[in-house]
Amino acid sequence: MVYRINDYTNLENLVHKYEVDGTFSTPDWQKKAKVSVIVTTYNQEDQLRKQLLALSQQTYDPGNFEVVVVDDGGKRGTGSSLDYVAQHNFPFSVKYVWQPDKGFRLAKARNEALKRATHETIISIDSDMIMNHTYVEDVMKWQYAAKQVGAKLVTIQDRAFVESEDMTESAIREKKLSRVKLSPSRRFGGKEDWRKSHYERTERLKQIPASIQDPGYFIGSMISGGNCSFSKADAFEIGLFDEDFQQYGAEDTEFGIRMYDYFNNKLGERLFFVPVDTTAYHIEHGSPMSAQSNGTSQELFYKKVHEARVRTVPPRPEISVYLPTFNKEGFIEKAIDSIAKQRDFDVSKLEVIVGEDGSTDRTQEILQDVQRKYQGKLLIRVINDGKNHGMAENTNRTIRACRGKYILQLDPDDELLPTAVRTLYDALEKDSRSSLAFGDCIDRDVKTGATKLHWSCTEYTPEWYKQLGERATREHIIGNLRAGMRIHPARMFRRSHFFRTEGVTPSLENAVDYDFSMKLVEVGIPRHVKRATYVYNYNHGGNTSAAGALQKANGQMVQKTSLNREKGYRKEMYIVDENTNRTRYFDLNNPTLRVESLREAWENDDKGNTKTASYRALKEELELLVGFFRWVRPEVARTQLEYLRQLDHSNSIGNYYLATFLESEGRPSEALKIIQMVGGSSARSLEARIRSALRKAQ
Repeated sequence: MVYRINDYTNLENLVHKYEVDGTFSTPDWQKKAKVSVIVTTYNQEDQLRKQLLALSQQTYDPGNFEVVVVDDGGKRGTGSSLDYVAQHNFPFSVKYVWQPDKGFRLAKARNEALKRATHETIISIDSDMIMNHTYVEDVMKWQYAAKQVGAKLVTIQDRAFVESEDMTESAIREKKLSRVKLSPSRRFGGKEDWRKSHYERTERLKQIPASIQDPGYFIGSMISGGNCSFSKADAFEIGLFDEDFQQYGAEDTEFGIRMYDYFNNKLGERLFFVPVDTTAYHIEHGSPMSAQSNGTSQELFYKKVHEARVRTVPPRPEISVYLPTFNKEGFIEKAIDSIAKQRDFDVSKLEVIVGEDGSTDRTQEILQDVQRKYQGKLLIRVINDGKNHGMAENTNRTIRACRGKYILQLDPDDELLPTAVRTLYDALEKDSRSSLAFGDCIDRDVKTGATKLHWSCTEYTPEWYKQLGERATREHIIGNLRAGMRIHPARMFRRSHFFRTEGVTPSLENAVDYDFSMKLVEVGIPRHVKRATYVYNYNHGGNTSAAGALQKANGQMVQKTSLNREKGYRKEMYIVDENTNRTRYFDLNNPTLRVESLREAWENDDKGNTKTASYRALKEELELLVGFFRWVRPEVARTQLEYLRQLDHSNSIGNYYLATFLESEGRPSEALKIIQMVGGSSARSLEARIRSALRKAQ
């Protein structure tokens, strides 16, 4: 007796069909199968350089994949991995994500990379797993075929083991990795992948013998987090990699078992685990894992597997309504009431996701009351880790928690009109090309109760598309939105399309709706329904659109970054700041883009007033920009530092950075004079170092 619960024969036949009929011989299929390749690293500059070279040699069109390098707190400055990526150009877009070094946090590193990844399909690989030149194409053939039939898929790639001196750059460049001498694994002992023996006795996981008592566990445990592929949306749905794993091992196995169990057992959806016949070569380094470390990880592993298996999962809703919330005690209950009052739609097919962003008023207490009020009638989930993430990241994490086929936005201080869900749902159901649908809205002055119809754009209606005819190109549609935000609430979009984007740019504190609407339009078509669906409450002091010049500056940044996305290969850096729960974003191709937008808004709209939000934002951006670019492009940092000190000569952060520059330039006396003006422990450490250098020089 065998279990055929992972029998992917039909999918295998489809891949073979595409091989034979020429589908995979044309470039068209790759354009429909874009992928984000996540490369994890930690102080492995030599290995990362070889991996990026291997990615440069891929048969897959580099225009159809991006590389997300995630660094688990490696060193910065000259000779670092960060410095290497910053100083070199690649034939593909690169994002570099850096998180602070707080020990072994591979699971968190992978999660941070997933948050920044653009594309729906993910290849996860470590920097010391050098891929052969057909690797990406081999994997994506399976992922493409799966998408054509709506199948969920995890792929597992082969691995072999080599010594560093045998994995030469010339072998990579000449695409001769199959000739590289193999070496025994320092962890597993053999020269080849230990999983191959399991593949042989299970027909590559398609037939599981009855002697294997837990086939789902067995199949899921075949995954290797540093050499696999999966759907970004699926990863977010199951809760990503478990960040409680902070020692080597088991975090990927737990992830694989949890993913298999979640979709196949809890939801009854077919998710296949497929071994793909393509190889990554592991560069051996270090010593075997200690028994103590292995034991700790295994103990946590069994605990986590048990917890996941006994956890119940509600049925998948048709629509998720999300509300990113901070200090909205006066409005949040009415907002949720408006969801419960929807007409012509079964509210049992809805879920409400509230992203609670560390409110300091009664919002959290009210949410608990509202959950009790609608228990058994309307599913309400509150996402709350007690931290404040800011508007952009709170929006991202709230949307990513949504499980519905469609996602509807509702600001916590506004309300849906009774037919909003049905109206927008029907619009998306009728047109599979549409990425989002939006209606019109009514403005309501909360102080007077007066209402009026909100300005309504004329674009994106059926009549608009009909009138344009062949002129309704992607360029025209996107260009129209770049001229100004015109996609007003209520907005409903496809969950699948959201996961084809990177989400909201994390540095934004307003213009968030404009940013994610722009990205959704870049991957689909907007549909405008000329019908009121939403009540926009204003004049209560909490509307972000009241930020004036700052709102305008962020809007300009959205427009400029949209243009940059279509111009060519991107190079971006993301620095995870765990002290502020923010992720700082820097564009290496356009390092001063945000500063220029803020400066223009401050000088032109706020007339250079130093008591405005735009002035404070400009100074903060300059401080962040100088702090980052001093590591990778000192000339950019020095120029922006001069501007920062022009704005505020006594700026402590600016003076600290100036002292570091003067010290590095061999001007310790000048550096000492400056650092004495700055308070704080970091300044005192720098001062002590400068004084020590001066004494030695005497």
